[in-house]
Amino acid sequence: MDNNRLTVVKAMAIGTSIAGTLASLVGGGYLLGKYLDNRWGTEPWLQIIFILLGLILGGSYLVLTLRKLGVTDDKK
Repeated sequence: MDNNRLTVVKAMAIGTSIAGTLASLVGGGYLLGKYLDNRWGTEPWLQIIFILLGLILGGSYLVLTLRKLGVTDDKK
């Protein structure tokens, strides 16, 4: 039973890490794009570009993390 609890805690930690990273990348892209748009007068194009870049990076982080998790759990 203790092993099952450890597995649930591990899954929650990984899920929280993925969600936090995705939110940080998208939020950071929004803030950077907004700053650069205000500075250079290109509103809203850089905001959109950096938000999409954050989504792409977050998605790739998600895929890599889930692949790594699948590899490590299969070898137990």
